[in-house]
Amino acid sequence: MRSAALLLSLWLLVPSARAAEGRHCLWELHGEHNTVYLLGSIHVLRSTDYPLAAPLLAAYSRSRALVMEIDLDELDAGRLGADMLASATLGRDASLRSVMGESAYAHAAADAKRLHVDLSTYERFAPWFVAEAVSELQLSQLGFDPQAGVESYFLARARADHKPVSGLETVADQLGVLAGMPMDLQTEYLLSSLTDAQALPAQLDAMVAAWKRGDGSWFAAEIMHEFGSEPRLYESLLAARNRRWTPKLEALLHENEDYLVIVGTAHLVGPGSVIDLLGRDGIPAIQR
Repeated sequence: MRSAALLLSLWLLVPSARAAEGRHCLWELHGEHNTVYLLGSIHVLRSTDYPLAAPLLAAYSRSRALVMEIDLDELDAGRLGADMLASATLGRDASLRSVMGESAYAHAAADAKRLHVDLSTYERFAPWFVAEAVSELQLSQLGFDPQAGVESYFLARARADHKPVSGLETVADQLGVLAGMPMDLQTEYLLSSLTDAQALPAQLDAMVAAWKRGDGSWFAAEIMHEFGSEPRLYESLLAARNRRWTPKLEALLHENEDYLVIVGTAHLVGPGSVIDLLGRDGIPAIQR
């Protein structure tokens, strides 16, 4: 969906999410007869970021099934591209410049130019799509690959091991989150993405290092930085989805088999996170 560094929210961490020596972005939930592992992911990684830590691999080995934000096993690349373009294409009489306004567009164009991106290339598309496209382009240039992401790695393992795979939401759900944002919020999303892109190379290295050591305090700082001026983005991109996911995760605790659930790390830290919502329902999460 977007660089994990840009999908962090405006909140402080709850105690169960704080980093400790030797911990990872991995939590355990215990049902009466099973364990549900919650793994915070980075959706794109580099091949050099492997191998993954042993506790993450052990959680997968113990689990009967894999649950992700969406079921990547059911994705049709052609259909996904068509659906995304349909959601992103503006109406006949609209343009990126017109929906953003002259001042915001000029600001975005200047920031994009510094990234060697011509914003006029995206004139027919909504701001959320431009943010996604520019982020994907920059990540690719930095050597990050969705095929090397945490979800892709475990999906390949699950296919080879014939483990069931399912999703917490659909592609249509995810596209709806982005396309359904008001234009002013989409504009803020694009401007924020382009501003943060200047420091993205160093930020991504720091993010991967923090993820590997389970350092919640680093993510807390990024949360404050990314959404401090626009909490509506947190609500649209994370909080509302967390509320929809939590009952589904709680239902897994009534099963007899263990599950590995993989979602973006930003969904697992802070007030309003999945971990927080589970705790409010009396279900503690133990960081490993």
